[in-house]
Amino acid sequence: MEINAARKLLKENPVFWSRLGFCYDPPLKNEFGRPLVFTEDLSKYGKYHRSFSSIGVKIHTCILHSGWVGIDEYDYSLTDRVLDEVFRDSPDCYFIPRIKLNVPIDWCEKYPEEVFVYHGGPETADEIRALVGTLKQDYIGYEAPNGYYMAGDYVDTRPNVGGLIARQSFSSKKWREDATVALEKLIERLEKSKYADRIIGYHIAYGVSGECILWGRASERYGDYGISHRKAFFDWGIKKYGSREKLADAWGQKDINRDNVKLPSPDERYAKTDTIEDFFRGNDNQTIATDFDYFISEVNADTIEHFAKVVKEKTEEKLVGAFYGYFIHTDNPSYAGHLALDKLLNSPYIDFFAAPKSYYRNLAGDPGGIMLPTQSVNRKKLWLDELDNRTHLAHGVEKEWASKNLATTRTVFWREFAKNLADDSGFWWMDLGGGWFDDKDIMSEFSSLVRTNEAIRKKEHKSVGDILVLVDEDCINHMNISSDLRLGFMEDFLCELHMTGCISDVYRLRDLEELNLEQYKLIIFAYTFKIDEKTKEVIAKIPKDKTLMFNYAAGVISDDGVSLENVSELTGISVSEADASEYSFPALKIEAGADVEVLYSCNGVPCVAKRSGKNGGTNIVNTKPFADRTLLCKICEDAGCHTYAPAGNTVYGDNRFIGIFPSEDGETPITLKEKGDYENAATGEVFENTASLCLKLGVTAPIVLIRRG
Repeated sequence: MEINAARKLLKENPVFWSRLGFCYDPPLKNEFGRPLVFTEDLSKYGKYHRSFSSIGVKIHTCILHSGWVGIDEYDYSLTDRVLDEVFRDSPDCYFIPRIKLNVPIDWCEKYPEEVFVYHGGPETADEIRALVGTLKQDYIGYEAPNGYYMAGDYVDTRPNVGGLIARQSFSSKKWREDATVALEKLIERLEKSKYADRIIGYHIAYGVSGECILWGRASERYGDYGISHRKAFFDWGIKKYGSREKLADAWGQKDINRDNVKLPSPDERYAKTDTIEDFFRGNDNQTIATDFDYFISEVNADTIEHFAKVVKEKTEEKLVGAFYGYFIHTDNPSYAGHLALDKLLNSPYIDFFAAPKSYYRNLAGDPGGIMLPTQSVNRKKLWLDELDNRTHLAHGVEKEWASKNLATTRTVFWREFAKNLADDSGFWWMDLGGGWFDDKDIMSEFSSLVRTNEAIRKKEHKSVGDILVLVDEDCINHMNISSDLRLGFMEDFLCELHMTGCISDVYRLRDLEELNLEQYKLIIFAYTFKIDEKTKEVIAKIPKDKTLMFNYAAGVISDDGVSLENVSELTGISVSEADASEYSFPALKIEAGADVEVLYSCNGVPCVAKRSGKNGGTNIVNTKPFADRTLLCKICEDAGCHTYAPAGNTVYGDNRFIGIFPSEDGETPITLKEKGDYENAATGEVFENTASLCLKLGVTAPIVLIRRG
């Protein structure tokens, strides 16, 4: 299939993922010497693929074993079984294999200097080798007393707790070389198989859960203090600073060399600090921590691009993608290595990005969310949202996150559907637990979603949002960790904003210069703490008929360093540090002036204020964490934003449809922008020649209005 046709197919069609072929990672052998798969009877999951094929889902995906089971050892028995099962009764479907490239355990024993090491772990190759294969080796990448807790039919008896080493270092050149051989061998096998024409792309995976995340996950445990990583960081530093002497000065290590470079400890990288200058790494002794964060993301992005290039060179016309870019939902994406977005967005070898949907506030009545600004990704690549929402059929530990019944399950999947179409994104439905969708009523609902998707996608997408939200991943490399700050001014803030009844778009700050701002009434700098002089010039040219809102310490990091004066110069409203903070970051307050109107105070301390310029335009500064929808509604209303439904209703939509998802049951007045004929895709009910409705909606009775004609 020609590459552009494959992109169009993937963008416009839902995808289904199952546990078919879900196997132990690292690759282990079962009692028969074959790759250990969690469910030997693959037909159990093949049945789910056939169910989705029968309702019109054309593209399927799952983990496909790479065949790499040991040093120079390959076994494709599981690989072949999975392929045969996918296509058994659906020979015309399309397939995107997810290929994990993590190393086998014997590789770690042979190449201990290439192994990832946690802080406080072993330092020499012999010390590292001695821990390989023991309980002091982290196989999975996160603390898991029961090992693979979602293994299904397989019961993992190996506790994965307190490891001092993990598996391959992301900076290991030897890993890249050997994984490249494994990837090339697999691709050659697949492209010569009878299924070659049905395979439209490859999903590259490695690290924790195959999500290209550094071992230890974000904000749990910290590395990499291994041998190859230390040396690679030194080489990176030499390239950046130009000489050993300049590097020694920048990192405060007088006699630094490739063998003795001292990496910053977790406390030096992410310890809680009380002042703005410390929190945003404004001190010279914090330079190495910021550099280390940049280094990790660059190494990770380089690795993804390397493997993507291998696929392109072996296939030419096949799509390539990876999990990447988590920063709205993740506390420490710099540690995860997910902040080199520009490199991958501009790479000729990457076609799609993916991530699970946000796990925060994602049940019925909630707004749901995203891991990163998907609309930014869709400007250059394709975003695919992994919808592993737990249905009411989920069991075990997953039941806590699950919908309670069919009605709430239905609401959640219609909301996720509307969210992604509003952003012009693709998505896949993920049956992570096995059997989450194995119900005729659920499948009937998905059948409606497939038909609605086809109808909506026939029309070209155009945003109708009145609100532009800007967030910035680069500033995160210059910060200490604060869940409160991230939630209070980005993820929770976005949730409450979506529940104002207005429609908002979310982009990266660095897109601002290229965006057409004509449609927007309110532009919110939600999480933009690093703003350079060039971007300030772009902001200064924003038309004066827009309301600009700046969250917390917007622009506190400038080309000249860290200072609250930067915030005041950018916004025209002075801020200062408050006496105390109840959160894990320094609190700020508004310095009221004659031309500053205080909109909201916390315990008598001004924290939201606006200032109107002499030549027009309104600036608002918000230093209040967790601003609620009531406050945001007032700001949106004053800015002239269109309200589709009252506060408490999440609204997702574009020029093709409007989806309204209430948090409470009751009569809901709806005001559309244009009069016309509309159909509720969720029920089939038709409303003719109207722009105003008052309907009895609720948590289990959302509405998705499609414009007819």
